[in-house]
Amino acid sequence: MSTTATTAATMQYATETVTLDLSHTQLLGLYGSMDGPHAMLRGADGTIVMAQPKDVTPMGDVMAITDVYVLLRDGRTIRRLTLPE
Repeated sequence: MSTTATTAATMQYATETVTLDLSHTQLLGLYGSMDGPHAMLRGADGTIVMAQPKDVTPMGDVMAITDVYVLLRDGRTIRRLTLPE
């Protein structure tokens, strides 16, 4: 196995400069296709969930997953989660 030093440019691109508010549910990632979209969600308690539409999660019921956002319903409240900028 060979190794190479990490360049300054690579370190800069790999470093997230925007912090997440971990006291609220966050959308960490979207993957799959429109036929089978999935979302990675992080709850305020640190729980990570891989979800798909119609799943019931501790963060709420997954109403929809698009290529840009997730809709979660918790009781009478509907939240739209987007990926961090």
